[in-house]
Amino acid sequence: MSKRIVVLPADIASKIAAGEVVERPASIVKELMENSIDAGAKSISIELERGGCESIKIIDDGSGIDTQDVALVFERHATSKISKFEDIYQVSSFGFRGEAMPSIASVARVELLTRLKGSKEGTKAIVEAGNVKEITPAGCPEGTQIFISNIFAHIPARKKFLKKEATEQSLCMDTITRLALAHPEIRFRAQVNSKEIFAAPKTDAFNQRIAAVMGMDFSASCIPVSGEKEDIKLTGFISHPEFTRSNSKNIYFYVNKRFIRDNSLIHAVLSAYRQIIPPRRYPAGVFFIELPTQDVDVNVHPAKLEVRFKNSRDVYDLVSQAIARQLAQAASTKEGSFVYRLTPRKDESSVNPARIHQSYADKPASLFRGQMFAREIFKDASIIAEAKMTIEAQNAGKQDGKQITFSGLNYLGQFAGTYLVFSGEDGMLLIDQHAAHERIILERLKETGQQKISSQQLLMPEIVSLPPQEIALFAGYLELLTQIGLEAEVFGKDALAIKAMPAILTGAQAKEIIMDIADKLKDQNQSSSLQGKKEEIYASLACHAAIKANQILSFDEVAKLCRDLENTPFNTTCPHGRPISIKFSLSEVERMFKRK
Repeated sequence: MSKRIVVLPADIASKIAAGEVVERPASIVKELMENSIDAGAKSISIELERGGCESIKIIDDGSGIDTQDVALVFERHATSKISKFEDIYQVSSFGFRGEAMPSIASVARVELLTRLKGSKEGTKAIVEAGNVKEITPAGCPEGTQIFISNIFAHIPARKKFLKKEATEQSLCMDTITRLALAHPEIRFRAQVNSKEIFAAPKTDAFNQRIAAVMGMDFSASCIPVSGEKEDIKLTGFISHPEFTRSNSKNIYFYVNKRFIRDNSLIHAVLSAYRQIIPPRRYPAGVFFIELPTQDVDVNVHPAKLEVRFKNSRDVYDLVSQAIARQLAQAASTKEGSFVYRLTPRKDESSVNPARIHQSYADKPASLFRGQMFAREIFKDASIIAEAKMTIEAQNAGKQDGKQITFSGLNYLGQFAGTYLVFSGEDGMLLIDQHAAHERIILERLKETGQQKISSQQLLMPEIVSLPPQEIALFAGYLELLTQIGLEAEVFGKDALAIKAMPAILTGAQAKEIIMDIADKLKDQNQSSSLQGKKEEIYASLACHAAIKANQILSFDEVAKLCRDLENTPFNTTCPHGRPISIKFSLSEVERMFKRK
């Protein structure tokens, strides 16, 4: 291979540049919809075939394109948004670089029909792999229609890395709903394989657009939030602390109506919710930040998903303080407080604390000694020997490191209703009861292999409202859900009907479980294989089914938990990677008391 520097041919350079803008079908949908909004459209329709992998069609009633400018649409860096460099610091439109259409045309076939408002005749253009094939007069409605096909046909490597159809469709719908959320003054409609799956009529009532995009469950539990600091204005909605998700991807930020990703602002939201929602749970919210265009740089990311604020600290403080203030006001209007309190499950494993204390009193003192406690867990010597052999096999074949064992330990009781306390000759052991039970349940679910997990039919189907992009995901994974014991079907455009739940989830809330599964399915950072998705869902189910923190356990329940844990592989960490046990050696304790 030559080491000399050469200028790349134009077609190769354009395909490489397109990679920065056009990653997948959702990228095309985003760029075309933003162009429609910039053109002043009041109605935008999106049609997808095979989730956008086969073709994409965008129809708008915007201003249209002048016949003389149609050829320039496909020229790189041709734009009507800026004329001098300084303009990029005051730009208020979505697209201004003049790269979107040339990038799309370089990786697909583009058919454009457009008619300028007031013109008697429109224009048709066909471009394929970056080459203009045709520009001719044509009859068409006012506005613009763009049909994209043969996506990545000339770049098979890019096409190979697309996800399954349901995932790509969900990503397209995510793009559509993000833009619909910020523009209630525009009517949006989306079809997939000629079937309408999303409709958001034009409205002056933002709560109606919230319900159409975020789902009725969020709409019913949201709190308006607002604030202002100098030239920065904040409006939006936040979720009640009772409404949570398993990750932060349901927190939407817009700057001057442009959707952005900003970890600092997400941290500002989470800081306001600290201490009022459970650990590892996240709120949902929609936030609109308005500030002078010269105070924000939107030119720091090729897809314009990141921005740079002139006064980032002021924006952070405004978000955090406005949310904290609104949560406090909302809490004062309700009985009690939002402060999170863990409660026992309302099923047979929940026990009255008074009865538990009595059950301890009924046990002979010898049962609390290590040897007798081990015998209470393992009823006879043969079971103890069998368990020991199982653990040794697991250590040798499945897991590096030590397994948790309770031999020689005295059970002392629970601390903070969450941690089981044991003492031994060489120190003290704390067990996180929720983490331990999570690991036990997860390994039992994995043992079922390809077998269907037993389910329990619901007396009446439970209807769970979800955003359109999540409905699209579930439609592609219904067979997987059936394998894990969850029977569901799509119910209309924005809901699932849950007919059966996994039998292990007695007393669990279907709505929260479904939302968590949706978060797992759409998480593109995790494994995209079917088995990978299944294991992520298993971990979520285990979390919901496990003994909760602050749940008082009887002696027999502790004994069963310990017996099961000793016989479980990988029993040193929970499914999320957190430790199940922490050990304090006697010398460590003595150092704390300055005895050494």
